[in-house]
Amino acid sequence: MPSRPSAPPSPRSSSPDPVLFILGSGFNVDAASEAGYSRALPSGRPAQYPLVNELLKICFNIDVLPFNKSIEDLFQDSIEKGDKAPLDILYDYLMELDYYITPLLKRGGTHYNNVYIRFMNDFPKSPLITFNYDSLPEILLLAEKSWSPKDGYGIPVQFNQITIGRETLPLTEISQPVLHLHGSLCVYPSTFYFKKQPEEDYPIIQEYNEPKFIFDPDKLGNCFLPYERIPPGVTYSRVIERAIAPIPDKAEGLKGELITAVYKKTMELLNTATQIVVIGYSFNPIDHASYSKLLSTIIGKSVLLITGRDADTLKKLLSNEYPKIRWESQNMTFKEWVNNGYPGVRH
Repeated sequence: MPSRPSAPPSPRSSSPDPVLFILGSGFNVDAASEAGYSRALPSGRPAQYPLVNELLKICFNIDVLPFNKSIEDLFQDSIEKGDKAPLDILYDYLMELDYYITPLLKRGGTHYNNVYIRFMNDFPKSPLITFNYDSLPEILLLAEKSWSPKDGYGIPVQFNQITIGRETLPLTEISQPVLHLHGSLCVYPSTFYFKKQPEEDYPIIQEYNEPKFIFDPDKLGNCFLPYERIPPGVTYSRVIERAIAPIPDKAEGLKGELITAVYKKTMELLNTATQIVVIGYSFNPIDHASYSKLLSTIIGKSVLLITGRDADTLKKLLSNEYPKIRWESQNMTFKEWVNNGYPGVRH
C-alpha cells in the first residue's frame, strides 16, 4: 500500500484563502491513473474522466463528428428531438466514475498518496469553483473531514445525517466550498410545497420565500456517508434535470434557482480573492455566457492558467479579449503542476 501523507490538513477557519481555484474537465484527467484504476468500469466504459470531445463514442456511439457540428450541437439536437438518452448516459457515466475512482483516492483508500489529496491539503481554505458535474472534490474533502453538504456547496442545503460512530462524523463546522456553476448531480432546488388549509378540502400550493436546496446523491449515496438523501417529495428532480446540459447556448439554464444562487456566492468569493488559478478549463467560446460574468468581476486581478501544453496560447487569446485582467500561464498538466510545487501561485 502506498505511504500516506504524514502532515495533517492545515487548520480551517471562516476566512477564505486569497487564492481561488476554477476547475474544468482537465482537473479530473489524472484521477484514474492516480487511483491505479486501469481496467474498464463495470459498465464497460473507459475508466477515465472524459474531456468533452471524448464523449462522442460514449454518448452517441459514433466515431466522427458530423460535418459542421460540435458535440454540444449533438446534445442540443437530441434534446430537441425528445431524446434524453445521450444526456442520461453522460450523467450516469460521471456518477459511475465517482463511485469507482474516488474511493481509491480518498482517506482510507489504497491510493491515498495522490496529487488531489496533496492539493486539497495544501490549500485547505481555498474555494473550488467548478464547471464540472462530477462530485470528485466533495467526496475527497468529506473523507478529510473538511466538507459537508450543509454549507459545502456554497449555499445552504438540506440533508439527512445518520450516526454511525463518533469517529466517522465530520469534525469541522465550516466546509471548504465546492461551487458547481453548471449544477451538481447531487443537489436540486425546491420552490414550493403543499399546505392544508382548514377551510379547504384539498391542500394548496405555497411558494417558499426563498428556494430550498435538497441533497440527494442518488447512486453515490455510499460515497457521502454519514450524509443521506432527503426522501423525494413533490418537487423532486431527477438527476437528468439537475444540471445545465452541455449545449451551445446555456443562457436559459443559467437562470435556474440553484445556478443563480451559486453564481451569487461565486461573485462574492471572486471579489475577496487576490489570485485566481484556472485548472483544466479552456474558456470555450460556447461557454461565454457562463464565464463572461465571472471575468467581468475580476478586472485588474491576476489569473493563472494551468491548462496543459496550450496554456501560453490560451493566455495570448484571453489577453486580447480581456486586456484588463493580468493573465499568467504554466504549460503543465494539473499533476505536473502539483508535483512541481505549484509554480506561479502567490500563497
